[in-house]
Amino acid sequence: MISILFLILIFIWFYKKRTSYNPYDISLSHSSYYECAFCREEKCTEEVLRILEPVAGHKRILKNVFLQGEKDGRAGADVVMIHESGIYVIHSANLEGVIAGNPQGRYWKQTFREGWLLACRNYLYNPFLENKKILDVMQWEFRDMPWLPYYSFAVFGNRGVLLTSGWMGENCFSLPVHALSSVVADVFRYNRRFLKEQDIERIYERMKNTLHS
Repeated sequence: MISILFLILIFIWFYKKRTSYNPYDISLSHSSYYECAFCREEKCTEEVLRILEPVAGHKRILKNVFLQGEKDGRAGADVVMIHESGIYVIHSANLEGVIAGNPQGRYWKQTFREGWLLACRNYLYNPFLENKKILDVMQWEFRDMPWLPYYSFAVFGNRGVLLTSGWMGENCFSLPVHALSSVVADVFRYNRRFLKEQDIERIYERMKNTLHS
């Protein structure tokens, strides 16, 4: 009887592990379902660009930016916008399920089914930690301009439901893509015209010179 109970518990443990992690590649056990299935994370970058391109004010927008850091190697962002109101670093994702997480935690959770026995979830690396890598590189590159305002955005598409939404502190925002326009407009109104046109062009040229392909 005890042996049967033990085998049942072992079966439940393996079943829960299989439904919580991608069963095909243990090295991707903390990646999202889509990243595991398609070897890349689904993005909503083009939608983010469509929202940002018509915004008022002088700006420069860079897509798929990668910079080489001295300590942590290559750091990237889906979109970087240099605007009169500051510098915006944007991580985009378009994932199914319910997305939630602690802004300071290492991983966020992508849940497809809840429950003790039949739960199905995967884990995403905290998008703000992803952004921090490139923000650290940029702040080092522009250390002669310590007054530059930086903003970190995690933007999620319409495939899923984002529970961790809104202002996350320290100029960080987690948003569904449809809310991006209004939140960016609020930042614009708060900062007004912080950077002059020549500042934006100078930053843009220096960014282009440090891009890592």
